[in-house]
Amino acid sequence: MADSTRKIKKALAEALTRSEENGDLVIATAIINDITEPMAEAVKTAYAGIFTTQELAALSNLVFQATSDETFYDWEMPTLVGYTREEMQVLGAKLRELAVL
Repeated sequence: MADSTRKIKKALAEALTRSEENGDLVIATAIINDITEPMAEAVKTAYAGIFTTQELAALSNLVFQATSDETFYDWEMPTLVGYTREEMQVLGAKLRELAVL
């Protein structure tokens, strides 16, 4: 299971648990994974339509190419794009992770 899928399932489980603690719903199973698995798949399906995995991979590659070239990602780029080189590399890694969902 991809780490991003695990994170989605964990976030859903935490939200369901909070809702149950607040009395908003009752979870009628001892294994919350039975609930979060289809919900996580639904979330991934909803977001999958935004970009294809190839598009996400291409964007990730573009970010890494741009940040690895000091003549391109110079002192002015953080001002232009709003992120430092390191922050852009983290963004590239997130895009790469999404590409393997």
